[in-house]
Amino acid sequence: MATKNLDITGKVCPYCLLAVQKAVASLNSSDVLVISCDHPPAATTTIPKFAEDSGMTVESKKISSGLWEIRLTKK
Repeated sequence: MATKNLDITGKVCPYCLLAVQKAVASLNSSDVLVISCDHPPAATTTIPKFAEDSGMTVESKKISSGLWEIRLTKK
């Protein structure tokens, strides 16, 4: 199980989702992708929906005003 970090702060959709899709493609089973994101639509809707639709486990938390940490675990 490896953990990879992806910082997409300062980016907007569709770049956010494209960057996550690219990073997820390189994950192995049980790997975790930790995403830092400050774009509310991507952090609260787009990325979690993509991950759930792809069969991944999603944990999302707001770590400060306007900043989220999203943890995706590939099954």
